[in-house]
Amino acid sequence: GITLGVAALIGTVGIMTGFKEDIQAKILGTTAHVIVQERMKENMSEYDPLVERIESVPEVVAATPFVLRQVLLTSQSAVQGIVLRGIDPKREARVTELANNMSSGRLTDLLAPVKVRQPPPDDPLGEPVVAERPGIILGKELAMRLGVFPGDVLNVVSPVGPVNAMGMVPKIRTFAVVGLFQSGMYEYDSSLAYIELGEAQKFFNMGASVSGIEVKVADVFRADEIAREIERELGFSHGARDWMQMNRNLFSALKLEKTMMFLLLVLITIVASFNIVSTLTMIVT
Repeated sequence: GITLGVAALIGTVGIMTGFKEDIQAKILGTTAHVIVQERMKENMSEYDPLVERIESVPEVVAATPFVLRQVLLTSQSAVQGIVLRGIDPKREARVTELANNMSSGRLTDLLAPVKVRQPPPDDPLGEPVVAERPGIILGKELAMRLGVFPGDVLNVVSPVGPVNAMGMVPKIRTFAVVGLFQSGMYEYDSSLAYIELGEAQKFFNMGASVSGIEVKVADVFRADEIAREIERELGFSHGARDWMQMNRNLFSALKLEKTMMFLLLVLITIVASFNIVSTLTMIVT
């Protein structure tokens, strides 16, 4: 009884801990350990000096700027609302594991425009012409939903566009799929897409500004302390959030589930112990 009870306790707690670490690894494979953003403004300008100051903080491994916006993707067969991230392909590999999660293509494919064959805009049934389009990387589940493969084209629709006499007009641009990634998290694989940082700045009319800065730290379990160090370095105008804060709901649920499983197994072990005590008492009597 003791052997079975303790084995069940150790096995269940070990499985729960492994499950938590697996989820944690998948989250950190796609998102940065710390995100730095402006407190008062939506966008961040003059970000290169900020990147250098952040990288000077002890235990910070690397930092890179990013752009984050919600858009609509349209293909010939489907429409999907997603989160579009503008990244620097050269520096992104130092901060996240996106380069290792690529199932097709490479991050550097975003740096050069892609030549695709498309029908002329004035005659959809005419002879296809070769045009250059910027590249986009999709999650594998998202590509399946849209029914696209590497080499296909799709339209990115931003609800925030130029304003004319009729009101605000959505902005539409055509991109070519240059790669697919698979992080193992369905939420990310079905709702994330990446384009080059400069293309994102032009598409969203952001000029030379970005949404924030991604930061990689040496010890992920001290990310909250390092985030406070970054805030002290940059001043009150900038705020830093670590990965535990950004995924607080998920990890709180996992912690509660692990605690409840532990209590249930302790009760099972106590029942087994009572059985042994009662058996020994009867034998002695």
